[in-house]
Amino acid sequence: MNIQRRAEMASRIPDRAFSLPVLETGYRFAALDKPEPERSTLLTVALREHVSDKDAKTKMKWALNRVWLKPPDQAAVMIRWAVDHPDLFPDHRVMHAGALLATFSFIGSVAELLGRSFALDEPVTVVDLTRRAVAVWGASSTVHEGVGKTITTLRRLEVVKGGGRTPVTPAPALPVTPLGAAWLVHATMLTRQAEALDVHDASQAPELFWAGDFMPSADYPLLDIHNEGVSRRVWAIR
Repeated sequence: MNIQRRAEMASRIPDRAFSLPVLETGYRFAALDKPEPERSTLLTVALREHVSDKDAKTKMKWALNRVWLKPPDQAAVMIRWAVDHPDLFPDHRVMHAGALLATFSFIGSVAELLGRSFALDEPVTVVDLTRRAVAVWGASSTVHEGVGKTITTLRRLEVVKGGGRTPVTPAPALPVTPLGAAWLVHATMLTRQAEALDVHDASQAPELFWAGDFMPSADYPLLDIHNEGVSRRVWAIR
């Protein structure tokens, strides 16, 4: 694997585990109406309440910027939409979990592996997940550590329980509004790097095992619903 490809892959794998307070900090500063340099300085100060001074300046700040302040180009508009519509996410864990799917495709990959296991009532451990992630992403310390970081993040958001030597199991599903559900469909498309997604498949997306009352609204402005053929309907990015 060449250096450029390795760097691109590493950027999609979190090397820090997020907590709800850290993600809330990132969201709060994304919504702040201040110039970017000022927001960056204030974010460093705020992060020192949750992580080391070094992480507040470097790796955790970089990871948090990718989620909320400087997301990848393809996710920028949908992340901004969430920032501008907090009332549609009464439980901010929904918003943060969706933002993580949209900006870190590795997290989406692990969530998909979990969702498929949960759907089959199949016990799954971090060791199992790591083995399966390696089959998709290749064997490296970054992948091994990324699985652990992802499970820790999902556990801190209370969308899974367990980990370590005990099986990972789903926590109670989180309530999702119809527009929030459509936004999660968008997040799923981004984590899969897909331009379109079958409506039925979206309603059963394993990446969203933690989302309850899943009824996406067609009024979400960043996606369209198209008919393909006689019976197939798909969500498509505008």
